[in-house]
Amino acid sequence: MKAVVCTQLGDPKLLEVKEYNKPNISENEVLIKVEAAGVNFPDALLVQGKYQIVMEPPFVPGNEVCGYIEEIGEKVKLPIGTKVIGIPTIGGFAEYVSVNKNLVIPVNNEFDSLAGASLPINYGTSYYALKRRANAKNGETLLVLGASGGIGTASIQLAKIMGLKIISAVGSDEKSDYVKSLGSNEIIRYDKVDLKEAVKDLTEGKGVDIVIDPVGGNATEQALRATAFNGRLLVIGFANGEIPKISLNLTLVKGVSIVGVWWGRWTNTSPHETAEDFQELVSYVNEGKLDIVPKNIFNLEQTYLALESFLSRKNIGKSVIKF
Repeated sequence: MKAVVCTQLGDPKLLEVKEYNKPNISENEVLIKVEAAGVNFPDALLVQGKYQIVMEPPFVPGNEVCGYIEEIGEKVKLPIGTKVIGIPTIGGFAEYVSVNKNLVIPVNNEFDSLAGASLPINYGTSYYALKRRANAKNGETLLVLGASGGIGTASIQLAKIMGLKIISAVGSDEKSDYVKSLGSNEIIRYDKVDLKEAVKDLTEGKGVDIVIDPVGGNATEQALRATAFNGRLLVIGFANGEIPKISLNLTLVKGVSIVGVWWGRWTNTSPHETAEDFQELVSYVNEGKLDIVPKNIFNLEQTYLALESFLSRKNIGKSVIKF
């Protein structure tokens, strides 16, 4: 099969598109013929050897796909030919990938494959963050840092469904226009204004109830200072490259909770709740409440370009590889 292979850690340009062994499946796995694969910021870190988990080459990156089941293990009841969304541990940037049966979500044949490949990581993480970690309630105010990225855009769309008021923080006119088109109520250009003061102006001094933070760096403490009493700051990642050092007295005087969001680990420890969340997300798509349209579509040979866009901070919206 053809696959994107990391043969040495480093720049995404070092990735090779080459023939690679088709995976063998265990009794609890399915083999998926991939139609589309989602691309995420952690993929770019992984091939550089800068992710939390450092993998030894050679390996095939990618951990969200959409396609059709071609083979099943002995303990799998899904029929061959079923269209599914899959969350492989690794190996998604290939024509075939093996996935544990508990991390496969059946969808109807009409479900768009590009949307399916966009759903797991960004929408799964954002939904878990808002629903289960923040316990978001209708009418609360949400601040989204890095709002034009994959996590940011998914958070905006889901927050709109959940009845939240959304304030998006972005760094350019193009990004501002894009997040506004997704349903953001207010925009803050944090390259032009003080984030904390801008939030206070927009909330009449109260601050925001929830912060989605996939960025890190200096913006994290500014956002924490802009939260309301009993607010929740959801730590999802550090795309900025800098892990912030927070003054913990802020959590005391503001009554704020700093909440970690490690969705990947939660999917392994809570498979039934994960399945429940995915059923809800798929139903939002089927009912027309959630419109997932990836902004950037690449072919397999262009995978390195998708990863470079994350590292250069130029990525806007969701990126997908189409097979």
